[in-house]
Amino acid sequence: MADARPIILEQSLANKLSLAEGDTVAIRLTGSRGGGRPFVVAGVFAPPPDPAGISRTSKSAWMRITDAEALSSRRDRVSRFILDAAPGVDLDSMVTALNTAQLGYTAYRSVDIARRSSQTFVVISNFHKAISFLSILAGSAFLAAIVLLQVQELRKSLGVLRVIGFSKARIYATVVGETVLLANLGATIGVLLALAVSRGVNAYYRRYFDTDLVFSSVTASHVALAFGVATVVGVAVGSLATTYLFKLRVNEVLGR
Repeated sequence: MADARPIILEQSLANKLSLAEGDTVAIRLTGSRGGGRPFVVAGVFAPPPDPAGISRTSKSAWMRITDAEALSSRRDRVSRFILDAAPGVDLDSMVTALNTAQLGYTAYRSVDIARRSSQTFVVISNFHKAISFLSILAGSAFLAAIVLLQVQELRKSLGVLRVIGFSKARIYATVVGETVLLANLGATIGVLLALAVSRGVNAYYRRYFDTDLVFSSVTASHVALAFGVATVVGVAVGSLATTYLFKLRVNEVLGR
């Protein structure tokens, strides 16, 4: 149509309506009568991933401001507008100047808006950190129990080593080394499980929300923490168990 005006659609909206560049659509406001104004799809855009807008159901379309005014039959009215400041501009001073003009609007810096809209995600993040801390404590207790059982299994073997003349230092190094190895084996299984779960979470929610956001990640710091906790628990439990066995007489260690 010759009088069709250009419009740019959000990628998800274009996919939902099966529209492509060059297609013509008729747009009208909800509740208005008539067939609407014709627009031609001049292009599509994919907005950058934004956690604050992950649950929004509305879709975006860009058109010239004169076309938006004609479509809505309202002139000189906007809900919000964005100013792109040049490098070096004092944003605090500019925001203060705009707000003191008292023209019926309130100016905010983009970082302030992002901070306000991210409060929910901060709460969720802290909640996840608390769950992670409790999981580490529970895993450490479970790991300590396994290591103690393993040391008890080695009780008679340690007694034999003492009888044949192995030094306490050598026995200590052997036991602690084995408990640390066992603890890190558990950490390895835990990290592999975390990687698998993280990949599954990302695959599901990216498809569900049609976004490229990262919902779950296992970073190098997480892996280092897992193996660090495992090593500390292995050394601590192995040392305590070995020290206890050294306090017993050889006959008691051998079960006689």
